Amino acid sequence: MNIRKSTATAALIGLAVFGAAACSDDSSSDSSTTTSSVAAETSAEASTSSSSGAGSETASALEVTEAQATLRTVLSPDTDPAEAAKLVDSTDPGIGMQLSGLARGFTAAGYTPDKFTVTTVTADGADTATVNVEVASPHAPAPVAMPVTFVNAGGQWKLSSTSIADLASMGGSHGG
Repeated sequence: MNIRKSTATAALIGLAVFGAAACSDDSSSDSSTTTSSVAAETSAEASTSSSSGAGSETASALEVTEAQATLRTVLSPDTDPAEAAKLVDSTDPGIGMQLSGLARGFTAAGYTPDKFTVTTVTADGADTATVNVEVASPHAPAPVAMPVTFVNAGGQWKLSSTSIADLASMGGSHGG
């Protein structure tokens, strides 16, 4: 019973902290020019490894390893809020602290970053990709698959703010 209460508490904390982000503007920001060192390194590797494909005039394809690194960095309670904010396509100035609260809530509920595994990436045009993520629940025997959307903003692949809201609501569904 204590596990259920802890999970519910962590989920509610994540949702409360993140509630404002779900209602914020989801439009792309062209002013985002800084990048996270992890994502920038991974993006550079992905760009060089995908240069042999068709469509060289479009943005470089999002690779599984880049999506994995970005997702786990955002969901890590050890990530600096400012760094996490750079990995999400959001205009909300408080997104970094909201992500930090979400990451702490997930970790307290047993959903550590290593529980989120990117299995596939499907391009949805030049600047959008759908990533299939399997979430290994500490409360269920089989992982749960969920789609997560990435957008290419200013040459950097970022999690969409809609997907962050979806992740936050996923945490709320385990509170009962």
